[in-house]
Amino acid sequence: MTHDRRLVKDDGTIERLRETIPEWIMRLERPAAPAVVPRFGPLAGLRAVGTGVFVAQPYIGTKLAEFGAEVIHVERPGGDTFRFTAPQLTRGPRPHGCDEAEVTKNKLSMGLDLRHARGIELLMALWKISDVWMEASAPGTLERAGISNELALAVNPRLVIVRVSTYGQYGKDEYLGRPGYDALAQAYGGMMNITGDPSGPPQRAKTFTGDFITALTGWAATMMALWEVNKTGRGQVVDLAQYEAVAQTNGNALPLFTGEGAVYGHTGNRAPGFQPYDTFQCADGWVFIGAVGGAIFDRVPAFLGLDPAEYSYAACSQDAAAVNSEKGKELDRRLREYCATRTSLEVETALNAAKIGCARVYSTRDQYLDEHYAAREMTVPVLDRQSGVPIRVYGVVPKMSLTPGRIWRGAPSIGDDTTDILASMLGLSEAEIAGLYAVGVVHRTEPFTTPQAEAANP
Repeated sequence: MTHDRRLVKDDGTIERLRETIPEWIMRLERPAAPAVVPRFGPLAGLRAVGTGVFVAQPYIGTKLAEFGAEVIHVERPGGDTFRFTAPQLTRGPRPHGCDEAEVTKNKLSMGLDLRHARGIELLMALWKISDVWMEASAPGTLERAGISNELALAVNPRLVIVRVSTYGQYGKDEYLGRPGYDALAQAYGGMMNITGDPSGPPQRAKTFTGDFITALTGWAATMMALWEVNKTGRGQVVDLAQYEAVAQTNGNALPLFTGEGAVYGHTGNRAPGFQPYDTFQCADGWVFIGAVGGAIFDRVPAFLGLDPAEYSYAACSQDAAAVNSEKGKELDRRLREYCATRTSLEVETALNAAKIGCARVYSTRDQYLDEHYAAREMTVPVLDRQSGVPIRVYGVVPKMSLTPGRIWRGAPSIGDDTTDILASMLGLSEAEIAGLYAVGVVHRTEPFTTPQAEAANP
C-alpha cells in the first residue's frame, strides 16, 4: 500500500530525509505516556503535539485531551492569536481570550520558536516521542521552512499527521494559498447559503461552527488513522479541509439539486416542508418546537384542541404546499397564540408532557443555572492559568461507562509546561534547558496556580 502521492511524494524521499535527522533525535527513546498529565480515560498512553492556531486544529487536541491523551500545544513567542482576541477575561492580572480559555483546557503548553533551526530540531524530537502531529498552516508554509510530511515520517514512521486548512492540501492551485477562517469555510462550504432569515442576507452560524465541525471530523479521522497504525504500524497524512467538513453537513441540498434541480436558499429557523419545526415566542422568551413525521405531528392538533382528522399531517405538514395551505397556516397561528400567552417554561413543560418535542432557547446563563447541565457535569470549574480568573468550561462529551474522560486543568499559561516537557519527555539537562531559554528558542510565562480574582459567576 502506497501513500497518495499528492500528500506524500514517495518512500524514497522519506528514506533520504532519514539520513539528515540529527543523531540525538534518532537515539531518543519515547518516555512512557503520560509523562506530565494525570493518567485517566481510554486515550491514556497516547501523546499528541499540535502546532496550529485558532479553533479547527486545536480543538481536535482538546477532544483527545478530554479522554486522557497527553496533548502538547506548541505556542509561538508571545502566544497564540486567540490568547488576545475578544471576548477577554479581564478580571485578573493578565487578560486572556475566552476562546483560548475553553479550547486549551487539559493541554500542556510548550513555548517554542520554529524560526530557529534548534526549534525545528525540538519539533522533530516531539514527533519522535508522539503518536500524532496536528498543524493548521496554509499549504506550503511549513514546507518553505523545511518542515514536511516526509520529514515527519522519516523521524517517526508511525506518526499520524493531521493537516488542517480551509481548502485542503491539493486541488486547484489558486485556492491553496488563500487565507482561511471559519466563516470562509462556511461560505465556500455552502452552510452560509442556507443559514439566516429569508428576508435578510446569508449569515454565518455561530460560534465558529465551521471550525468546530472541522475539529470533530478531525478527531474521528485521527482515531481512524491511529487504528491503522495499530494494525499495520504505518502512519499517514490526514488532509482535513474545513470547507469539506462544512459541506458534508448540508444534508439534502446536493441530492435535491442533482435529482430535482432545486437550490436551497436560507429559510430561517422554520423548515419549509413540514411543521412545526421553528422558534416560537413566549411571554418571557423563546422555545423551539419540533414534530417531525405523521405519528408525532398528530399530537399537535390534538394538543391545540383541533380536529386531528381535519388538521391532519397530509393537510398541514407533508410538504411545502400543505404547510402553506389555509389549514397549515391556521395550525401555525394557533400554536403561536398558545405560546405567546404563556411562559417558555410553561410551554416546554406542557408540550413535552404531550410528547411533542420542545425546548427553551437557552442562554449561557440558563446553561449555568440548569439542574440537568449540573447533573451531567456539563459546566466544570477550573482556574484559567493565564489570567488567574476562576471560570467554568464545558464538560466532557460523550460520557463513557468504563473509561470516562475528565477536565483536570484549565488553560495553561503561555509556555506553561515548557520546562517539564524538555526535561521529562526529551531528557534535556538543566544546563541545556537554560541555554535554550537564553537564546529564545523556548519561552515560558509563569502560570497562576491560585485564583487572582473572584469569578463573576462561580
